[in-house]
Amino acid sequence: MMDQILQNTSDKIEVDIYFNNVLTNPTSILIRQITDPNGSIILTDLTVTAGSTTGRYYYTVPSAYTATLGVYTAVWQFVIDGTTYEHTQNYEVVTSIRTGYTTPYEVREKSTYEKITDTEPTDAVLQKYIDRSTQIIESYLGGSINYSIYSEKRRCVLDKVHNGIHVQLAHRPIVSLTSVILDQGATNTLTLDTDYVRTNNEAGYIEYFSDISVPTLRICTFDPSATQVIPVATVVYTAGYVTVPEPVKLAAVMITEELYKETNGDDRQLARFTIDQITEQYTMSGAEDNAISALGLKGARGITKLLSPYRQTYKRFPFAGPLG
Repeated sequence: MMDQILQNTSDKIEVDIYFNNVLTNPTSILIRQITDPNGSIILTDLTVTAGSTTGRYYYTVPSAYTATLGVYTAVWQFVIDGTTYEHTQNYEVVTSIRTGYTTPYEVREKSTYEKITDTEPTDAVLQKYIDRSTQIIESYLGGSINYSIYSEKRRCVLDKVHNGIHVQLAHRPIVSLTSVILDQGATNTLTLDTDYVRTNNEAGYIEYFSDISVPTLRICTFDPSATQVIPVATVVYTAGYVTVPEPVKLAAVMITEELYKETNGDDRQLARFTIDQITEQYTMSGAEDNAISALGLKGARGITKLLSPYRQTYKRFPFAGPLG
């Protein structure tokens, strides 16, 4: 999850440095600049501190530079083996720390359930329901959509005609690519130049093609029985949303409402009511039933519509993504 700092307080931002898919201490490291939500550079050439593990560094942002709410950008600059690299990190200054896809304050602001008021239930109680809603959402979406660094091993799809590969990743949208290493055997690996890797950010997959006329990317190796060996890619990348999309935030509020309704017994619907010769009965549509089955709670049809565009690719393409 993206680092968060309470408004007008001092707190740290931190980063993990990977090189060849291994946490590495660089020769030198600093934060070249920090930009505020208005796009103004507020700090430059900042000395950072080594963290508790190899490759981890942090910087404590002074409270004087956390007055403006919104997303800030820090550019980390470091040197490994004589080569200078940069990593762009986002962090957010907030009025309350978010541990799920919404906060108790936002639930109170957006809820239409009359038993959720400015004071009732307490923030601590609401947070428990928010935590449950987060688990429900991530189960439905197929994982977290928060901005974060991920390291994954994925079986490649070969494009033998163009001597290339396709790798479907588990998180989207892709923000940046750190490294791609192909494992073709116990001792046979190949590190790809990420500058030549093509990414489809929204679909969450990467592609690499060598020169068709001179095939130098020898990724399709063979064993003595002539069986093709499909390489596995180890990919380190940053993906997710810097800020929670509004539809996901609203869905989290709605799920929190439904969970709280169940606690209060307000989730039950009238099935049949008879007075003399008059009978009133309510029914539920098939779409609503399907949505309830998918999320495990009532009133879910609107929630699934809000969340559907953000489902991870492996929830929609269960095998290997758009190319099979």
